[in-house]
Amino acid sequence: MIASARWLPGRTAAASLSAIKRELLLEPAGYLAGALSAGVATALALAVAPHAALAHVMVIYLLGAVLVATRYGVAVSTFTIVTSALCFDYFNIPPIFAFAVPDPHSAATLGGMLLTAAVMCSLLQRLRYQRTLARASEARTLWLCELSLDLSAVASIEALLRAARPHLVRLFGATACVFVRNEAGEIALPGMHREQHACAQRALRTARFQVTETDAGTLACQPITSRRQTLGLVCLTLGAAAVEQHEQRVLLAACADRIAVAIDRLALADAARRAHVEAEAERLRNELLSAMSHDLRTPLASILTAGTTLLGSGAPADHVRRELLATIVEETERLDRLVTNLMSVTRLESGRVRLNKAPEALDELTYGVLSRLAGRLAGREVVVDAPDGLPFVAMDSVLVDQVLVNLIENVLRYTPAGSPLAIRVRVGDGEAKLEVADSGPGIPVEEREKVFEKFYRGNLAKRNDGGSGLGLAICRAVARAHGGHIRIGARAGGGAVIEFVLPAYDSPPREAAGSVQQRELQA
Repeated sequence: MIASARWLPGRTAAASLSAIKRELLLEPAGYLAGALSAGVATALALAVAPHAALAHVMVIYLLGAVLVATRYGVAVSTFTIVTSALCFDYFNIPPIFAFAVPDPHSAATLGGMLLTAAVMCSLLQRLRYQRTLARASEARTLWLCELSLDLSAVASIEALLRAARPHLVRLFGATACVFVRNEAGEIALPGMHREQHACAQRALRTARFQVTETDAGTLACQPITSRRQTLGLVCLTLGAAAVEQHEQRVLLAACADRIAVAIDRLALADAARRAHVEAEAERLRNELLSAMSHDLRTPLASILTAGTTLLGSGAPADHVRRELLATIVEETERLDRLVTNLMSVTRLESGRVRLNKAPEALDELTYGVLSRLAGRLAGREVVVDAPDGLPFVAMDSVLVDQVLVNLIENVLRYTPAGSPLAIRVRVGDGEAKLEVADSGPGIPVEEREKVFEKFYRGNLAKRNDGGSGLGLAICRAVARAHGGHIRIGARAGGGAVIEFVLPAYDSPPREAAGSVQQRELQA
C-alpha cells in the first residue's frame, strides 16, 4: 500500500513510485475491498432507492469508490469504479435486475458517474504521488542533516572518512569511497581498476562530475571542491538508471559540499591550533627572557662586585675576604638553582624526560635535604613527623629531591624569619604523601591554582627575593610525571600546607617497626 511505502536507499522517487505501482497490481486485499465497497454501496442504494432520486443513489457508489481510491492504487480504483457502475446499472437503472441498454437519461447518469469517479481517483493518485515525492525529499533532507551533524563532530580526517561512508551508502544504496588530500597534497586512489582510475583522474582534473561503465557497475565520481580548489573525491558504484537521474547528481553534489565544509573546518581548526601554539611559545619565550634577564643579572652583579673587590689593589681584611667569597658561593648556588629549575621545567613539560625510578626511602631523602639546607634553616624550628620503617617508594629520587628543595625554599622566601616548619611523611593505602606546613601568611584561595603556572608569583612575593616562579611548576610537573598530584591547603592556626602525593603500590617493606617518631632540627 502507498500509505506504508517509504523512500528506499539508492532509488529515485520515480523508481520508487514505479515499484509501488507494480506492487499495487498484485494486492488481493485491494480488490476484495473494492468488491466489498460496491456491495455495501448497493445495499445502501436499495435501502434508500424508494425515497431518493437516481442522482442521490449514484453519490453512494461514488463515495465508496473514492474511499477505496484513498487507500489503494490505480488498478484497484479502476476495478472498484467498474464494479460500482455495473452494480448501479443492474440494481438501480431501469430495467432493474438486468443489464440492458438504458435510456439516454440513465446512460448520461451512468456515464457521469464513471467520469466523475475516474477524475476523482486520478486526482487522488496524483496527490499520493506528490506525497511520495515529498516523503522522499523529506528523507533526503533528514539524512543530509544527519550527515552534516556527524561531520561537524569529527576531529580528524580519518574520523571524517569513517563518518561519511555509512551515510553515503544509506543515501545511495551503493558502494561508496571518499578520498581526500594527504599531508603531501596528493589524492591517492588505491584499489581502483584502470577504467575507474581514469574516470577518477578525469573528475579531479576537470573538477566536474564524471561517470563511466565498469565491470562492477556504473562508477560516478563527484569532486569535493572548496574555493576553486579540489580537496578530494567521492566515488559511488550505482545503477545506470540512478546515474541518469538529475536529483541523484544534485544529492551527490550536496554530500560532497558537506564533506568539503567539514574538511575546511578541520583545516581552520588545525591552523588555529598551530597559531595558538606559536603565540603561546612566543609568550613563554618573552616571559622567559624577561624573567631570566632580571634573575640572572642580580646574582651576576653580586659575583662581579665581589670578584672585582678581591682583585682590586690592596688585600682586604680576612673577614672581608671571607664575606666576599661567601657572597660568590651563595650567588653561584643561586644561579645554579635557577638554571637547574629552568632546565627541569623545560624537560618535564616537553614530555621527553625519562624517570629513573628506584625504591627509595622517602623519610631518609627528606632528612638528606634538610641537612643540606641546614645553614639556610638557621633559627627555625623544623619538625619532621615520620614513622620508623616506612616502606620504600618507587620514584626518581633526583626529581623528588628537587621538589622538596623547592618547597622548603618557598617557605624560607615567603614566611617570617624564625617561624617554624613542619614536614610530615606517610606511606600507605597505595600512596606516599609528603606534607610541608609553615606558619606564614598562607596562600589565598584564588591563587592556589595559579601559583603552579610558570613564572607566576603570588601577590605576597617580594621583589629581589631570588624567586623566579618556577618552583611550584616543577613540583606539579614531577608529580604528574610520576602519576601523582600536588595541592595547597590552609594550615590550622595560620599558614599553608602543600601536599605532594606519589603512587606507592607494591612498595617494598623495610625492616623496622615502632611508633611515630618526631625529630626536631635546631640550628
